[in-house]
Amino acid sequence: MVKPIAYVTRLQAEYRRPILENLNDRLNGRLIVFAGAHSDSSLKHFSYVRTPKYKCVELTNRWGFGQKALFQNFGPVISCNPSVILAEESPRSVSLPLLLASAKLKKIRTLLWGHFSSNTRPFSANNLFDRYRIWLAKSVDGCVCYTDEISDLIQPYLSEKSCFIARNTLDTNSLFSLRDSLDLEGKTNVRIRLGLPPHGKTVVFIGRLIAEKHPEHLLELHKTLSAKEHASLVIIGDGPERTKLMNRVDQESLSNVFFLGALSRFEDSAPWIFSSDVMVCPGYVGLNINHAFCLGLPVVTYSSPDPNIRFHSPEIAYLQPGINGMMADYCNTTSLLDCTLNVLENHHHFSSNALSYAQSHLSTEQMVDGLEQSINYVESLYDHNS
Repeated sequence: MVKPIAYVTRLQAEYRRPILENLNDRLNGRLIVFAGAHSDSSLKHFSYVRTPKYKCVELTNRWGFGQKALFQNFGPVISCNPSVILAEESPRSVSLPLLLASAKLKKIRTLLWGHFSSNTRPFSANNLFDRYRIWLAKSVDGCVCYTDEISDLIQPYLSEKSCFIARNTLDTNSLFSLRDSLDLEGKTNVRIRLGLPPHGKTVVFIGRLIAEKHPEHLLELHKTLSAKEHASLVIIGDGPERTKLMNRVDQESLSNVFFLGALSRFEDSAPWIFSSDVMVCPGYVGLNINHAFCLGLPVVTYSSPDPNIRFHSPEIAYLQPGINGMMADYCNTTSLLDCTLNVLENHHHFSSNALSYAQSHLSTEQMVDGLEQSINYVESLYDHNS
């Protein structure tokens, strides 16, 4: 009897759908996704907007302590008798160790997939939370890491346990296809179609408009660039800071600032990103690096305020300063301007390197390769122990 593969996660996310569909194809239709619905309305863009081509089972999410702790009813996961459980590595999930313990009793193989570290503090085996994450990693048959750097971080603590790398990415096939179509149309024509000024420099931001991402620095940057030459600023995203930013644009009579709100579909966001010259993210970055690179756009962001803290999500490892983007001194708007000007003045160099990096390192197929390899490995353990 062919058993299913169970993926357990806090919530279903549209950006994961193409990856999981590809993985399901590799697994001959054996994938079942177990996930809860998110109660935070500000994250509604994570919800599925398209019907996935794999089986889904909804779990009940019970949050506590201001959404710092999550308990899921994992009974359906165990009862489907999977060959492997691939679980999201989340220290917020208080049901995760219970799920893993139940799987062990049932002799079900297990994998953890995730960050294995925090963005906001140094990783240390002396830290209580990191010790907990290491303990969880040691309790499973293998770990799937977002980046090579995460694997290097966690592997020394796992002795003979195996680490696999599935570089976290987006549906690059769709993004590359969109870029090809937009390239045929031409950047100037795309700008005209969108109502952007056809000439001059265009900066784009994509992400949640929250204080931690310092979106007000975008307006400072735009004012300075506009004083030098014709410039536009495109802001894709929504959040509590949006009204404040829009009010400031009106009060200071800033021109050519475009607030687009959240655009969850690549088809909607891609023309705006492609027609821009650089993506500037004054706060922490994540998969928006992938989004930009796939459309040939370099990225400028701030470095960490502490060299011992990552500050950004793991995808910051993809940014190579001086090659496909730049990192300005933390919260230094003068440095942010200098880095942005450097990219704009050497645009072909940065743009071509951003696209080539995405093509060679961030493809959907490479990510699915890592996931498939990890599943094949732990399934092979059944044969070794039989």
